[in-house]
Amino acid sequence: MYCIIDSQIIARQLLDWNHFVKIYDVRNNFTLQAISERDRSRAKTAIILNCECKATQNLIFEASQFRYFNKTYQWLLWDFHNNNCFGHLQQPGLNYLGPNAQIVILKYEEPHYLLWWDVHSKGRHLKADLEMHLVAKATYINETLQFVTKNDINDIQGIRYRGDFEGLKLRGATVIDQDNITDNEQIEKILSRSSKDPGVSAFTKYHYELFNILRHRLNFTVKFRNARGWAGHLDNSSYRLGFLGIMQRNEADIGASAAYPRLNRFAEFDSLHQGWKFHTAFLYLYTPDLHAQSKKGNFLAPFEEHVWLGSLIILNMVGLVWIVEERVKSYLSKITPRNVEVFKQIGGRFVIPFNILAAICQQGLDPVPSGASARVITFTSFLFSLVMYNYYTSSVVGGLLSATDKGPSTVDEIISSPLRLSFEDIGYYKVKFRENKAPNIAKLLNKKVLPPRDPHDLPVYTNLETAISYIQKGGYAFHCEEVDAYPELAKIFTDSEICDLRAVSGLLGSALMNWIVHKNSQYTEIFRHIVTQAQEVGLIQRLLRQRRPKKPPCQNLYTVYPVNLSGTLSAFVLLAGSIIISSKILLLEIALKRYSNRLRNQRN
Repeated sequence: MYCIIDSQIIARQLLDWNHFVKIYDVRNNFTLQAISERDRSRAKTAIILNCECKATQNLIFEASQFRYFNKTYQWLLWDFHNNNCFGHLQQPGLNYLGPNAQIVILKYEEPHYLLWWDVHSKGRHLKADLEMHLVAKATYINETLQFVTKNDINDIQGIRYRGDFEGLKLRGATVIDQDNITDNEQIEKILSRSSKDPGVSAFTKYHYELFNILRHRLNFTVKFRNARGWAGHLDNSSYRLGFLGIMQRNEADIGASAAYPRLNRFAEFDSLHQGWKFHTAFLYLYTPDLHAQSKKGNFLAPFEEHVWLGSLIILNMVGLVWIVEERVKSYLSKITPRNVEVFKQIGGRFVIPFNILAAICQQGLDPVPSGASARVITFTSFLFSLVMYNYYTSSVVGGLLSATDKGPSTVDEIISSPLRLSFEDIGYYKVKFRENKAPNIAKLLNKKVLPPRDPHDLPVYTNLETAISYIQKGGYAFHCEEVDAYPELAKIFTDSEICDLRAVSGLLGSALMNWIVHKNSQYTEIFRHIVTQAQEVGLIQRLLRQRRPKKPPCQNLYTVYPVNLSGTLSAFVLLAGSIIISSKILLLEIALKRYSNRLRNQRN
């Protein structure tokens, strides 16, 4: 951009050589943002600005306001006649000028020297000074340009010259869900502890470690601001609360926490790193009554309901076919007299169902079928019952000897189980329960969260230290980050209790957390560079191994769980039903016998 004749001539010559050069007169009305949007290319854009122009100061302020002092735009400020171009970069309110700025000032020095100075700051919004480094020095004699000093501009504008913040105090933000945590010393003391702290997520402490890598490498200090939660909105408005609100409004330069990667957040934040996988679960101790309640440990468990129903339909069809076969055989052989006694008629009708029941129970038949069709049906019934019986018994024995896949294994089964639920006293649960209207969340709230509890019972929201004793005695499930719980559980639980420990995830989604800064932050590039270096040398992997312990291994080969009353309830119900039916049949037989005797007496 030019406003003097000499520079216009040079620019027009460049335009003749390369059509990527365009000229704008800053004395005319235009919008810098409109020009940059219209002429934006995928390559880096160079802007030459003559500081003699009166509009230069306003244009520089506008470039800062719209965040054009970044890696995309290379600025050359033409300051031949000491027009205070350096002073324009120091004007109040020019906040977006940081270590990512690509600004070169071209100055004239008596008697005949031209000097190119690289200018940047570690953060004008933090009152950091402008820093200048000589890029090149040349002499212009007899229309010939000869360089006295020439340095690599990519080196000067790289991290070598911009990687020391010299103790500059940056603005920080983090999340500690505790009362009265406002002092910077308190915050750093809590975040620096390797052990679990109430109200502090595991991924917050991991990202604090990453923050320390940046702090030690770039040599800055920080003033932390604590938020009690990550997200939320003020009275259903668009005003964002918590850690995300602080970062979105550019009230912090760096965060010692992270954000869940939702799609609407990519347009509002720059991501520095994705390394921590957020994973939460309900942790509970398996007990046999849970096995029965989840319909996996009772008498009917080896077969699903539709299998039992299908088997019953098949057996009824077999009985019907058998009855039809007997009727057809009797009709063809003409062996069935019409004047048989009533008792024998009714008894004959029960022979076929009893024979089918005998085949299912692997017992002998009386009388033995004589026809080929009846024998085929009998053999098929025996074979069917044998296959079903073998599968049934093997499933029962295998289930008793296996310690895996026992108890509730989904969130819906957890909600339907008799387990008392509790959640870590941390912000994201409360926000989810308040703002999420999903059916399973509503069911969870109505059945497990909202009903009143006994004062001596485990609270709905508590910390891991309090919940461990309740988990150990059984009947309670605690929802938290697994990596927080495993080290503490390994210290207290016995080997058998470790084998009985179950984890059910699904309430909160599992995803790689985003370490974020404000969108188009002036620190994005340099922070990413440091994190990438740390990842290449293995520091990130080392932190992940330290901060993400695995579940303690089960030392027992298997555990045999006793069958309790609730697990055998269906068998007792079946037995009681059979006794009732047999008793009714006995009464019916007695009544028929008396009726038959009465008829016989009347005939005699």
